[in-house]
Amino acid sequence: MDSSTSTDVDKIYQRIGEFVICYQWLENKFRQLGWLILDPVRTQWPPRLLRSESNKELIDKVEDIYLNLIDTLDRLDVKDREDLKRDFTALVADCHLLRQYRNNLLHSAFFELKAGGDVVGILRSNPKVKIDQSSGELLFDQEQVTEQAILKQLHKLGELAFPLGQHYLQLLRWSPFDSLRISKNL
Repeated sequence: MDSSTSTDVDKIYQRIGEFVICYQWLENKFRQLGWLILDPVRTQWPPRLLRSESNKELIDKVEDIYLNLIDTLDRLDVKDREDLKRDFTALVADCHLLRQYRNNLLHSAFFELKAGGDVVGILRSNPKVKIDQSSGELLFDQEQVTEQAILKQLHKLGELAFPLGQHYLQLLRWSPFDSLRISKNL
């Protein structure tokens, strides 16, 4: 089989699985970060908070409690505080983009495009149709899925995993802290 005219379908599906599993690590790290802030000495095990939220809600809640902690943590000077908040907010925004990519992968139908008996491509199509507000035209969320495109998103995920882990490690170093003021918002 000539690799220039056919697509390795198994590799594409493997990369989709790899992305989803790696994203689960990212989601879990947000949950761990939230648990650390809310209960740094683990008075309740296993933690019961932050378990039933959607991924978007989880990330947003952890962002709120993290920013609240940074605002109230007396050990930081003002410059460090603002840098940490800005960095974490940008990290959250990038994680939301990856969350949307993951959702597109998980909630789409996949169609193999064939020519001459060989699969020459895979099309992802989200069954939810949107309407353009200005023109009233139907908008379809479809794209050709390639191994390289998924690897690019995996690379982005890896680039976000490191700073998220660094924020977590920094909190470990600072803990325990007064989390009573933070948990009131949940």
